[in-house]
Amino acid sequence: MKLARIPKKTVDIISTIFNGFDGALIVDEKGQIITITENYAEVCGLNREDVEGKHVLEVFPKSRMMEVLATGKPIFAELWEAGKETVFVTRVPITSNGRIIGAAAVSVFRYMDEARSFAKRMKSLDQELEYYKSQVRKLSGARYSFDALVGTSLPIVNAKSHAQQMAKNKAPVLITGETGTGKELFAHAIHQASPRRDRPFIRVNCASIPDNLSESELFGYEEGAFTGARKGGRPGKFELAHGGTIFLDEINELPNHVQAKLLRVLQEGEIDRVGGTEVSYVDTRVISATSANLEEMVAKKQFRPDLLYRINALLLRIPPLRERLEDIPLLSEHFINTCNYELGTAVSGIDPRVLQAFANYEWPGNVRELRNVIQRACLNAGSDIIRINHIPNESARFINQKHEPASMNLQEHLDEVEREFIANVLKSVRWNRNKAAQILGIHRTSLWAKMKKYDLLNE
Repeated sequence: MKLARIPKKTVDIISTIFNGFDGALIVDEKGQIITITENYAEVCGLNREDVEGKHVLEVFPKSRMMEVLATGKPIFAELWEAGKETVFVTRVPITSNGRIIGAAAVSVFRYMDEARSFAKRMKSLDQELEYYKSQVRKLSGARYSFDALVGTSLPIVNAKSHAQQMAKNKAPVLITGETGTGKELFAHAIHQASPRRDRPFIRVNCASIPDNLSESELFGYEEGAFTGARKGGRPGKFELAHGGTIFLDEINELPNHVQAKLLRVLQEGEIDRVGGTEVSYVDTRVISATSANLEEMVAKKQFRPDLLYRINALLLRIPPLRERLEDIPLLSEHFINTCNYELGTAVSGIDPRVLQAFANYEWPGNVRELRNVIQRACLNAGSDIIRINHIPNESARFINQKHEPASMNLQEHLDEVEREFIANVLKSVRWNRNKAAQILGIHRTSLWAKMKKYDLLNE
């Protein structure tokens, strides 16, 4: 069968069918044009009657129709200039009984403007999506590296060294330590130094989740799982952490039934959403933290022993501040610099007597308590160095009651009290020395001498 021998009525029928396309062209096995659609001929500035019967290369010198006839291979979605239009053309061979008897080229260019607009919108959406993905990566990423863990004492150096070794594999890590020691910072640093650093780091404070929501928060839920469930359901924290790390802070607060489900995730990597019937697989490294004694909780049947064995494949203990007192000057300097940057203060240092008092204090709130004390002291000091009188009252009471008699003699203590009293009077009168001297009941010259003694002249 040859296209050239097809009756004209059949060709007309074919032409009618191809008129559904804006651009369509059919050639026989020799490349002779059998039919061309009216719209295509018009766009190309041609008369349909003049084109039909001519060789395709005579009308379209750059046509690739002969290539399709020769190879029998289609050419999909190629850009083609049709008169003043640039369109996408697809060329396919026409076969009969395994033989190539012609070729057809089709293009829909009536909606090219809309297609370009759609492509532009898609590109814009891609860019927007990439932007939001990058923001999500930032929000769900680890913010602290090992460089952010301040300290040179042997206990903290050993803890950092152990944590750096733990970062190299994917085994679960249990971080223990008192409240305020910096367990979360270590979790951040481990993820940041691991092969998963470019994947999500999802933080979960187990103590802040109500018991009845713990399961759906961690493992997600399906639509209709409970009253108020979001349409379409919602993924849980483990799904969000797929490929990355999940940090379970205060893991001791998880209800027993959620502990059982967590054990399954650690053993099999399987999760099933609340109200769901299908099992999903996740690849998530688990880092847990607690300030509680989990072994005591196991003995009291408040924590599953099999879960404890799973989560502490690698155990990291963070030392309390009282075991690393030599780090206090370095930590204080770090927190002062942070406050100056974040709060706009201009504190230039810290009085050695304050550091001495700090060294004699037990710091039950650990590094977090020191940070809070320094922050409030910076606000009190403004552009001064931090002195005893700048320490928040509640903290100063602990320090003074417990340790000042041992670290300061009577005269030093009296001098400190006098300095604080004079400074407060001066502040109350906006540093008017005449008014301050009157209130204090001393001569202005005596006030000047005391201000010089106590380094108050530059206030």
